[in-house]
Amino acid sequence: MVGVLKKSLSSVSWYFKELMGDNDYAKYCAHLRRHHPGQTPPSEREYWKARWAKQDANPGARCC
Repeated sequence: MVGVLKKSLSSVSWYFKELMGDNDYAKYCAHLRRHHPGQTPPSEREYWKARWAKQDANPGARCC
């Protein structure tokens, strides 16, 4: 029973992290390592700053 509960909580945690974008920086760094091995990844702060600036410049279809 405890194992099932742990797995369920882990799944819910993963879902919310994906929904909120908490894993995006790690995914971006993995992409850089795979496809651009010589490139140094930006700091997490620089990554989010650039991403938010891009979203503000090109809002696209979003609610707010």
